Amino acid sequence: MGKEMTVGTRAKYCPGCGEGTALYSVQLEGGIEVRCAACGFPLDFEPTKAVQETGSIMIADDDKFFRTLLADLLGELGFSNPIHACESGQEFLTLATEQLRKELPIRFAVLDIMMAPLDGIGAALSLRAVEKGFRAKPTPVLFLSAVRSDDTLRRLIARCQPALYLNKGTDSRPDKLGPRLEKVIGYLLHQGQGEERR
Repeated sequence: MGKEMTVGTRAKYCPGCGEGTALYSVQLEGGIEVRCAACGFPLDFEPTKAVQETGSIMIADDDKFFRTLLADLLGELGFSNPIHACESGQEFLTLATEQLRKELPIRFAVLDIMMAPLDGIGAALSLRAVEKGFRAKPTPVLFLSAVRSDDTLRRLIARCQPALYLNKGTDSRPDKLGPRLEKVIGYLLHQGQGEERR
């Protein structure tokens, strides 16, 4: 665990928030890590080209255009895994449960937070219960929202670790969203590897 230090007044671009945000520092074993004060993303993180791992990628978003855009961007980022695009949290949970029942790994999931009747947080918490039942490792989850990160959202996401947040309402043109996804998913997968080692 790191020790949190003071919040800075300087602003730095956060790929999770999609805008300039205030900073804070955390003292870690390897040095000081600068993070976004809004969502907690480590701003100096640079993704490395990871070895392509097996397992499908699952997307759940009730906006058909955005589902297609996400699938296309993930393909452009080099994820050759099968991508399953679901239009609701319920469809996602049903398909994820089926994957786990068949012992088919899920590489990571991208969930829109605001879906009805089962939102992204509810779908992820239900997924964690299903994974526990199948004794499966936790699937890294990237939550998407057009809502800015706040304390309530951070607490909800913390219950679903490994998990991160990306604001899809800011800097969402494909040429901007692709690099943001690459950086945030890179850290999410790095975070998920840490969960495996525990």
